[in-house]
Amino acid sequence: MANIVLASGVFGVFHYGHLLHLEEARKMGDTLVVSVIDDAHVDRWKGRAFYPQEHRMEILRSLKCVDSVILVALMIEALEWVRPKILVKGSDYLQGLDPVHTGYCKRHDIEIRFTKSPKYSAMKMISEHLHL
Repeated sequence: MANIVLASGVFGVFHYGHLLHLEEARKMGDTLVVSVIDDAHVDRWKGRAFYPQEHRMEILRSLKCVDSVILVALMIEALEWVRPKILVKGSDYLQGLDPVHTGYCKRHDIEIRFTKSPKYSAMKMISEHLHL
């Protein structure tokens, strides 16, 4: 049975930090599945998803390190559908995940790991570049 790794996020403005995170996640298993939060469940007013879900998914599909991309409303859906061996999140989640996700992972023997790639904020980089 394949050692499936699940990475989940909005991937609103894809950047170098996302690439590092996904490449590191791919090395943790045999197959990397990336779940993308759909447009209806992204807080667009806070700038989390600049591009529509179809564009975000296509960018991710084009990456060598990504084996499959799925669209979900919430990460719990991805956990239920994929049933990964490992859930991987970025270092910005070291303080903890949503208790619903942590509980689900514990009940289903899913290991939670964190990548060591540096945290980038697309919105921060854009605003600094434009001097906003």
